[in-house]
Amino acid sequence: MSAKRKQKKQKHKKESRLKRWVSRLRLPTLWARVRVFLSRNRVVVRACIIFLVCIGLFTFALTMLMGGDALGALQDFTAGATAFFVNLFGGEAEVDGAVILSPSSNPLEIIPECLGIISMAIFVSAVLAYPCRIKQKMVGMAIGILALYVLNLVRTVSLFYINSHFPDFLDTAHVLIWQSLMILAALALWLFWVEKLARVSTR
Repeated sequence: MSAKRKQKKQKHKKESRLKRWVSRLRLPTLWARVRVFLSRNRVVVRACIIFLVCIGLFTFALTMLMGGDALGALQDFTAGATAFFVNLFGGEAEVDGAVILSPSSNPLEIIPECLGIISMAIFVSAVLAYPCRIKQKMVGMAIGILALYVLNLVRTVSLFYINSHFPDFLDTAHVLIWQSLMILAALALWLFWVEKLARVSTR
């Protein structure tokens, strides 16, 4: 009998501890605090939601465009522009579609990841999420996309020379170094736009 009583007491203690733990949660109070936080920071919360939605839409659009004519045309154009600047700087390059050919190196193909689209998508999403006027957003997107594309051409030209002189370093330069630099450049451009060109609107 004593053993059964001990088991009942232990069970009762466990149930009482569980009830105390549940009561400490105070779910109605917690939800009220969340609502207060959201109401006080609605501009920030709205911006975060818009940014995430834009990133999702850009990702979906890029997935749909993979292998399509539009993306292929941009790859061909970027390859041609890269070869133009290589020849302008005294190099020797010609283009076959999205592939840059040179007698001094292996062929260099311009793939979708070489277009700077990821950094552009991050920049445009951040601009759209920022609470300011539409005109300021349009100006910011135009300047940012143009600047990032020019920087991406610097990237592809540098990768051409890396492929020619340091081919073993090409993947590291392409994936690790330049990819990181492009994202940092997008962030820097956004901060510049926010500081110099954008004005906060709470509407």
